[in-house]
Amino acid sequence: MLAILFWVAVGCIIHTYVLYPLLLISLDALAQARGAWAYLGGDERRRPLAQLGLPHVSVLVAAYNEASCIGQRIENLLDQDYPADRLEILIGSDASSDETDAIVQRFAARGVRLSRGERAGKAGVLARLIALAKGEVLVMTDANTEFEKDAIRRLVQPLRDPAVGLVCGRLRLHSPVGAPVAEGAYWKLESLLKMYESRRGCVMGANGGIYAVRKHLFPPLPAGTIVDDFVAALRVLQTGYEVRYEAEAVAHEEAAPGHGGEYKRRVRIADGCFRALSQFRNLLSPRHGFTAFALWSHKVLRWIVPQAMLVALLTNLILAPGSPFFAALMLGQGVCYFLAALGLLGASPRKFRSLADGAAHFVEMNAALLVGFYRFSRGSQGQMWNRTARTVSKTA
Repeated sequence: MLAILFWVAVGCIIHTYVLYPLLLISLDALAQARGAWAYLGGDERRRPLAQLGLPHVSVLVAAYNEASCIGQRIENLLDQDYPADRLEILIGSDASSDETDAIVQRFAARGVRLSRGERAGKAGVLARLIALAKGEVLVMTDANTEFEKDAIRRLVQPLRDPAVGLVCGRLRLHSPVGAPVAEGAYWKLESLLKMYESRRGCVMGANGGIYAVRKHLFPPLPAGTIVDDFVAALRVLQTGYEVRYEAEAVAHEEAAPGHGGEYKRRVRIADGCFRALSQFRNLLSPRHGFTAFALWSHKVLRWIVPQAMLVALLTNLILAPGSPFFAALMLGQGVCYFLAALGLLGASPRKFRSLADGAAHFVEMNAALLVGFYRFSRGSQGQMWNRTARTVSKTA
């Protein structure tokens, strides 16, 4: 029984991080081969051409005490390669107590609109901005994100297909001091999964720093919503529209400079994801086909990896004394956790720094998931957010 528990736990981890990505790649290769075979066999049917034209876009930015970067954020948006008469910029201040509002008001002559209200959390700010937005497409972004010049133009292109309801752009993370980004490998895996899920029309969540959604598919968020990007994607999928990923719509964002800087943010996001899943648990039903399978594989199983890690560790400890095989596995686990500890303490040798940082990130991320689940189960997480300390990125 202990061996069965061990392999079930290990299987959960392997499925979400290895088997599911490989399955997506295999399914895509098979679909391409079948399409080529049908084409060579005389099947020249094409999907109908999408209507041309650029939609009227409203860019929404929720801000709380972002004086250090809001001016640069607005300049970046005004510099977009997009027709000025089809682009409006709305900044929602969540009762900022610094110079955020004054900075935004300096851009009023250039068409930037400020909406200030009492503190209501990001969901409340977005609800206020949506009521003011005139665009048929809403582009969501953050105050500390920078778009490449053609980001909005590329982001809205997939929406020319009437079956697509939301498009997620590509977010590239950078260190403010030029050091390697700790989330690099994990973030690349996330981007890979989005790319392959996109080909099946069911990306499991957007990047909060850059995504576009049809306005009629984005009603006001429920009070207390923390992860608007995840909720938005699930709502679109629930209505029968597709969610796509556009890798050429690129935004840049500064990553946290150390392991500790992001921990509280990850806990909050984890709690928000569990809340969102509880609201959209009907999408886990097999009647939703591949969307349900993707939600189970990409999200649900990944979110129970912390529990799986604990089960694998405890059962392995019990099984190791009586089996050389399990003793070897225990040694392997011990080495991984030792490297993680070195990475978290900043004491890893230079030769093993990348491995230690990767192990530290993995352990810290799953610890945040575990704490986030605990807070969700107790309902102890508030809906207000405080900005993360950061410098202004110059990478875009």
